Amino acid sequence: MDSLRFRLLGAVRGRRGSVDLDMGSPQQQAMLAVLLLRPGQGASAAVLTEALWGDDPPVTATKSLRTYAWRWRRVLENDAAEPRLLTTVGDGYRLEVPEEAVDVRHAEALARSARRAGDAGTARAMLAEALALFNGEPLAGVPGPFAERHRRRLNELHLDLLETRLALDIDLGRASWCVPELRALSDENPLRESLSVLLIRALHASGRPGEAAAVFPAARRRIVDRLGLEPGAELADAHRRVLASEEPAGPPARSEEPPRSEEPATRPAQVPATTADFTGREAVARFITDVLSRPDRGSLPIVAVAGMGGLGKTTLVRHVAHRLGAHYPDGQLYAELRGGDASPASPQDVLDGFLVALGVESVPDCLNNRSALFRSATHDRRLLVVLDDAHSLAQITPLLPGAATCGVLVTSRSRLAGLNGAVHADLEVFDEAEAMELLSRVIGHDRVAAERETARELVVACGLLPLAVRIVAARLAARPGWSIRMLRDRFTGGRRLGTLRAGDLDVSATFLASWRQLTPEQQRALVLLAVTDLPDVALPIAARMLGRPEPDSEDLLEELVDLALLESATAGRYHLHPLVRSFALAQDIAGAAG
Repeated sequence: MDSLRFRLLGAVRGRRGSVDLDMGSPQQQAMLAVLLLRPGQGASAAVLTEALWGDDPPVTATKSLRTYAWRWRRVLENDAAEPRLLTTVGDGYRLEVPEEAVDVRHAEALARSARRAGDAGTARAMLAEALALFNGEPLAGVPGPFAERHRRRLNELHLDLLETRLALDIDLGRASWCVPELRALSDENPLRESLSVLLIRALHASGRPGEAAAVFPAARRRIVDRLGLEPGAELADAHRRVLASEEPAGPPARSEEPPRSEEPATRPAQVPATTADFTGREAVARFITDVLSRPDRGSLPIVAVAGMGGLGKTTLVRHVAHRLGAHYPDGQLYAELRGGDASPASPQDVLDGFLVALGVESVPDCLNNRSALFRSATHDRRLLVVLDDAHSLAQITPLLPGAATCGVLVTSRSRLAGLNGAVHADLEVFDEAEAMELLSRVIGHDRVAAERETARELVVACGLLPLAVRIVAARLAARPGWSIRMLRDRFTGGRRLGTLRAGDLDVSATFLASWRQLTPEQQRALVLLAVTDLPDVALPIAARMLGRPEPDSEDLLEELVDLALLESATAGRYHLHPLVRSFALAQDIAGAAG
């Protein structure tokens, strides 16, 4: 039982060794939180009822508490019939676990130890360990008045720990490291005067007295406007010391390490190289360039490029990003968000990479704090942020700068309709001329000219999908002894998807990533449309095939359109790309075989 661990500083989690515990319903989690946050104390039925339901408990409250206790004993005890951890006390319960088994209690113990530490370095290390235990909103999703009270308390604890750690960093000669994080925290907590004091200290100790002097007027204006009060003595004194060119409040900053600037040591240039044989897309490339290079923009410009897998979205945005280099002299940030993977990139990890690239040395643990710090670090900079293969709005929203001087270029398979302020560019397949030009650039113009009609038939059989054209071109380039006709015959002889694989390029794998994101109902609809083998399908016919009313069928089909697996050039008519059709039929066969 010593291996039990509970996490409350985020979503409620429990583990025994390496095995996750079944945490049950939100109300069951609420009961656990009460017992874990009352160490050594019992919680009566009345206390538990108020904690979970407040002044309006259900008539079944007592019965529900017994049920939750029974469920927790099954999860926590070796023998639920003879409980040793979750014991009955009167009409209530008590849970006995070691202090270090509960992250809240461990964080509080570290904070106490830091206050008693004999030197600043040791105290700072303890505070950093405590802060690392926070993983988002404490008691996330847990209902009830008790959880709400402790959420507020734990958020305040988190901010107190941050302030104390930042004060120690300033004392330890790391003031310049602290400036971006303090700006972000001050923006999030505009009435917290202690943060403004720390920001003044950090700026002054970093040799930036002018910026330090500007903190007080801005903070005073916020406080007076919102509260009608003057700032407290500590903030006013810190400002006066700056004006008098005295050392800011607190111990003098020591030079444990060479001074570091909050500015990046190098200009980030993270966008990978463009392809030498980039072909076509000139109209959409020019459109994106125009949007992201307008000098008179009043808000953050965002271009969202959407389309099915294999259309060349990544190739396009890398090409355009390099074209825009002169318009964003402070650099380019790039992230592959893996929207088609089972585990897309987390915003926390992406922000960690961005902030390090921007020269930020101390990165907060909380996602909201990281996002705010990123907005501060990019303020007044002319940076282009490229977010490739986004999974959802929730994934990319924390990654957006706030300044109109920056620009954002994002790609996704489905259209990000809720992305405020974005200009949308929906990619289509190549036209024949673009597909032929790409084939010619890869295998040589003379080779294509010798079999022009066969080459045209080959790219048309590829459905003019850029990825498919690039794959057949790569296969022909690797086999100079093959004629185009030889590959065309293989391609049209029933082995279409198997032929569309070359090295890491694979059309089936690209479609599979989208397929895995579909609900079973959406998968079934896609297969049924593929089986018809019609060039397009009208809504009434599709509804009969799906066995659903027309309005329901239209909703389902439009979901597939939004996911870029179905096309609808005109209302009420739907078209499958030929390669998507082949893929869907293959899934149907595989499902039947399974």
